[in-house]
Amino acid sequence: MNHEVRQTRLPGVGTKFTLQTHTGSRLAVIQHIDGNREVYVFRHTDDDEPAAVIELNDEEARQMSAIVGGAFERPKIVEELEMALGELSIEWTPVPDDSPLIGKTLEECRFRSLGGITVLAILRDPEPVTAVMPATRLEKGDTLVTAGKRIGYKTFRSLLRTGEPPADKE
Repeated sequence: MNHEVRQTRLPGVGTKFTLQTHTGSRLAVIQHIDGNREVYVFRHTDDDEPAAVIELNDEEARQMSAIVGGAFERPKIVEELEMALGELSIEWTPVPDDSPLIGKTLEECRFRSLGGITVLAILRDPEPVTAVMPATRLEKGDTLVTAGKRIGYKTFRSLLRTGEPPADKE
């Protein structure tokens, strides 16, 4: 079965994306020029009429994308991987909108040097950053995919919130 996303330009409207699912259903998403989306759900590939139509504004579409993409809850496979890794933990952590580290490089953030936490990737619109470097800067809306020992996450979270490590060292 073909799981390829087909893209069709709709002049004056936007872009249509179509995907056939592994269950034989078909999804179509029209992304309008104004940012609104329409999601059409077809129970069968050859259905002419959708079983459901969902209208989303830009913010709702981005929230749904984050949910479907696993940004709010770790996939089960990651939990199983964490169990296998013992003390090592992998986490998805949104950067607070008011973090003093926004605009700073990863090197300036000191996650690794102070907490032992390594940033593996950054989930960022429109494209994730998979080749993070010390000079990579944090941006508002980023979600950091990190790895480290659980004990280091207290320092990591404090740095994200306040720009400083916690006062009480554990």
